[in-house]
Amino acid sequence: MAGWHKFPFQLLCLAILVSPLAALGNSDDSLDADRTIEPNYQIEIIVENGTSHAFSVARVADRAGHARGLMHVPQLAPDTGMLFVFDPPRKVGFWMRNTRIPLDMIFIGEDGRITSIVSRHDINSDRLTTSRKPVAAVLEIAAGRAAALGVAAGHIVRPLKGGV
Repeated sequence: MAGWHKFPFQLLCLAILVSPLAALGNSDDSLDADRTIEPNYQIEIIVENGTSHAFSVARVADRAGHARGLMHVPQLAPDTGMLFVFDPPRKVGFWMRNTRIPLDMIFIGEDGRITSIVSRHDINSDRLTTSRKPVAAVLEIAAGRAAALGVAAGHIVRPLKGGV
């Protein structure tokens, strides 16, 4: 009888621990059908000849945003995408679970330089693409767009408006 009052506390603790995991693992959310993204940040990529290409991106810096990414988004306009920010920089892994569109994953180092670009066409895949070293951000855009613009490792990514 003396321990009954601990049960609600233990249940509350369990709920606090499990709810973030449930949010991260929720991959079958019927509310996400044909989801759109809301660009809230402007960046540019400067290529070696000095030409720059601007992108309107949805900037996410929290675990839930990182986990959800571009799941259930049916299309991306050519100069839009999602920017995943990591503070502090770290090695990261990305999959294509519930991702309906092919993507270019542009890994960006702490100095703003592109460290690598991976083009993923295997939609709805759990295969991981990992950064080779710690990165400060990853930009996801429509697959093939980086190559079409001549974007390559070593080019610079920087904020245009609303920078951090």
